[in-house]
Amino acid sequence: MTPIEPTVVMQRLQALAGRDLYVHLETTTGAYTKGAFGAFLRNGRIRFLDGRVTGRGPFRVGLRLADGWLYAEGLTHWDVDEDGRLLLAGHDDEGRLTVALELSPEPFPAAWGAGPALGVGAAQGARALEPGAHGAGGAEALERRVPGAGGAEAALVRGPLVVVLAHPDDESFACGGVMALHAAAGAPVTYVCATRGEMGRNMGRPPLATRETLASLRERELVAACAALGVHDVRFLGLWDKTVEFVDREALVEAVRAILLEMEPVRLITFHPRFGGHPDHEAVGAAALEAVRRLPAERRPVVWCPIVPAAEGDAGLPVETVDIRAVGERKMAALRAHRSQTANWEARAEADPELRARMERMRSEERFWVYAVE
Repeated sequence: MTPIEPTVVMQRLQALAGRDLYVHLETTTGAYTKGAFGAFLRNGRIRFLDGRVTGRGPFRVGLRLADGWLYAEGLTHWDVDEDGRLLLAGHDDEGRLTVALELSPEPFPAAWGAGPALGVGAAQGARALEPGAHGAGGAEALERRVPGAGGAEAALVRGPLVVVLAHPDDESFACGGVMALHAAAGAPVTYVCATRGEMGRNMGRPPLATRETLASLRERELVAACAALGVHDVRFLGLWDKTVEFVDREALVEAVRAILLEMEPVRLITFHPRFGGHPDHEAVGAAALEAVRRLPAERRPVVWCPIVPAAEGDAGLPVETVDIRAVGERKMAALRAHRSQTANWEARAEADPELRARMERMRSEERFWVYAVE
């Protein structure tokens, strides 16, 4: 995207006047922000009579409708993509998206994946395992738990690991070390990602993507991050970012249950349903835990829930702390692969002792609640 040139953008708007259009209109402060607010409309139908760009930057756009107005302010960048869609966006001083106004003659995509409700598929470039492929020995020979084990030993359960989280980069932040330990030990690891992170605020600095290209960028970043961890089975459920709590829960539960039946994991990592720190996290965690409940007791994996810094409150559950120093650099490489989300982190850490200490903890240990599914 390029900085808005008011005269050029207004000419583009005028060329769209009087046409039936689809609109994406969004404001956001991000789900992690204290006092967060936001709203978005995707694929609303409008026809406007006149369009104006005003201000000296950031800019305001007003579209006069037959019986009302559409208005957005704080706009800084624009583009016309290969599909002829006019994309306007506002970015703050850190490069984060704050507002988007997009106009298209055709509907914007509103879901990903192959199915009508949930599409489960391996990411491009990722290796999908065959059903029941657990390596030598088969599921019946796998060790279910290392009783009382702590440190790195707690992570080295012999058998498949399935991770079910919400967004690209959740895996690297929350449990990249444990994933790398499992992979290094030769255990199959499957990452199931509910969304493609298409509604994320961070776009890189300078912006690497638009609202419409962010999904494909984050998909590629995720495949690269998982490869850095030694993980090559990456799957997407095809849900739209920030809408997981609103989807058909039964379909989501059954999609996760099908993967658990296929992979027969000895451990599942998913978010706590109340202390996940983000609505998408908690909705995914609730569905994954219900999927575990629907398994026969003898086939249920041990469940770990990452202790998320953004979560407020204590789940009151046993805690496992895993020493990941042996694979700490792999985790950091995975985080760097999510460059749209972690750009300038390490440079900022040099000037921010608190951030530097947080990064050191991230490369040395990971903490989880042990969730007993009954």
